Amino acid sequence: MAALTRVCSRVCKQNVIVRALSTSSKVCSAEENVGKQTHTGQVFDKDDYRRVRFVGKDKLVNPQWAINLIAEDPIVVCDTNHVWSDSGGPLGHPKVYLNLDPPEVQVCGYSGRKFILKKYYDKTKHGDSISYDEYLKQVRAKYSSQNKV
Repeated sequence: MAALTRVCSRVCKQNVIVRALSTSSKVCSAEENVGKQTHTGQVFDKDDYRRVRFVGKDKLVNPQWAINLIAEDPIVVCDTNHVWSDSGGPLGHPKVYLNLDPPEVQVCGYSGRKFILKKYYDKTKHGDSISYDEYLKQVRAKYSSQNKV
């Protein structure tokens, strides 16, 4: 008890403000996003105990799913059979080399960008496209704007 008194007297001398701890609980209604599905497929039933984490606060659900954004990206049409993707240098991902010899779309495993050799590209089958030079300009412009901070 004497040790506790010494500690309390030292704390009081240092002008420490002590707040009382509340042990009461308040039940709030579920917010609007609790029932929405996330990009991973997570959705909870009304009586699921895991909904308790959203009592008094809202579940954050991003309506722009990455898989949909990648699908909207135009395919990169290349003149050479070997290209690389790094999503903009040091702030992107490791450099990935892609072999475009097979007559199909090649996808970067990190960024999801799609690449195809010019002779295999068909607008009706593959959709919109940009050239490899345009792709490099886009990712370099993104890197230079991030690097100005």
